[in-house]
Amino acid sequence: MLATRITKIEERLAQHGINNYRIAHPEYLNFDHQLFATPREVGARVMILLAIAYTIQDSSKKFGIVNWLKNEDIWSQVSDKEAAYLCNNTATEDVIMELSWRIESAYILAWTLGLVQDRPVPGLETSAAQISELVTRLPALGDKLEGFLNSVYFRSTEDIYDENIFYEMTTTHYRDTLFTGHKSKADVHVPASFERHLALNWLRRFMNIRDWDATDTSTM
Repeated sequence: MLATRITKIEERLAQHGINNYRIAHPEYLNFDHQLFATPREVGARVMILLAIAYTIQDSSKKFGIVNWLKNEDIWSQVSDKEAAYLCNNTATEDVIMELSWRIESAYILAWTLGLVQDRPVPGLETSAAQISELVTRLPALGDKLEGFLNSVYFRSTEDIYDENIFYEMTTTHYRDTLFTGHKSKADVHVPASFERHLALNWLRRFMNIRDWDATDTSTM
């Protein structure tokens, strides 16, 4: 079984132009799903990320979003950086850019919950159509969340873990090419890939880190 999973990951990497990377130790694909964030926590994070994306389009909505997150009892799951952004009227361009890319995190986390069927395409950003589909599967911003948070569950945790390893290896590839001064020919969208790697590392509690802001993206 491990050999089959390794082959699928390595073949997928090769399909996207990453040909020289191998999973040398099969035991690296062993995991304990009980260490993952709960589906409820992942559902809450998806809603937080979507709410923040909404405020980036219209910063005047921050106050209402903060009140809603507090009323729905998930404000405690908002990270310190996110809270600082939501509770201030201004934000730097770097902060806005960083938060804008978090839509990739929201989409892949929604995929882990089966809220969307299509996993992201490595070479592309998540499309407007995919985001629209996701929004239709979620409670509207301002709605009650309890029923939604109690109903979500993971798709195959093995599929989730293997998706994480795929994106971990794309990060490894791009860091290696950067450090060696080479230019990558891989068909993988770098910022989108990194966001997906980060989100899945947070979900599986990589390095036992639970804090969204502190999520580690070290590679093997």
